[in-house]
Amino acid sequence: MNTVSFTALFLLAAVIFQDDFNDGNADGWYTVGPSNYQVQNERYHFSGGGAVNDATSYRGDTGEMMSTPDYSMCTDVEIDVGIFGGIMTRYSENGLYNMMLVLSVPHQALRLYRWHWSSIELIESYSFPVQAGTTYTMKMQCSGNTFAGRAWLPGENEPEEWFVSATDTLSEPGAAALFAAGTSKDQTDIYLSCFFDNVAVETPEPWALTQSTWAGIKSLNNPHSY
Repeated sequence: MNTVSFTALFLLAAVIFQDDFNDGNADGWYTVGPSNYQVQNERYHFSGGGAVNDATSYRGDTGEMMSTPDYSMCTDVEIDVGIFGGIMTRYSENGLYNMMLVLSVPHQALRLYRWHWSSIELIESYSFPVQAGTTYTMKMQCSGNTFAGRAWLPGENEPEEWFVSATDTLSEPGAAALFAAGTSKDQTDIYLSCFFDNVAVETPEPWALTQSTWAGIKSLNNPHSY
């Protein structure tokens, strides 16, 4: 794990857009793939089975895109069934890859990945207890060429430090995205169920990142072997 220092200047972040789904719909959100997307009990629910193994929904403040490349994204997430629940910033469906922050049930960790439909690379992992059926809050920020993330239990104080981080040349504004990946019993039985709530996209926090040690990037050839 690399050590990241955080310098808080206590400046108020400005909200770019937010959605608590209390209106019973997910208007403004675009979906990717054949998974099921619906608002249930004022939460955005992703579900799927059969050949479906992941689900992505994204939006920006100007339709499908963000108007700025620098922003933070925060959401509550509950993994009901599956291995991952998380978020992406500067997301592009047709990009060469995406930067993804997830809570991982099998790894019991907060993980930062470089992900594409055909490949996935682990950039950094931070030990974090993740239980199915429990709600967590997570935040991912992109500012300049730096991406970083952290997570905490609702009701707890938000950590000041970033738990995982990376530098990358992914610079287009893209979109703010929600992501879930399912669990598979065999090649024909894949299922996922994940809930999201209280999405807030804001101007980025000021920060100072100091690199001490960087975890090596682990390449995984099978895109479904997370």
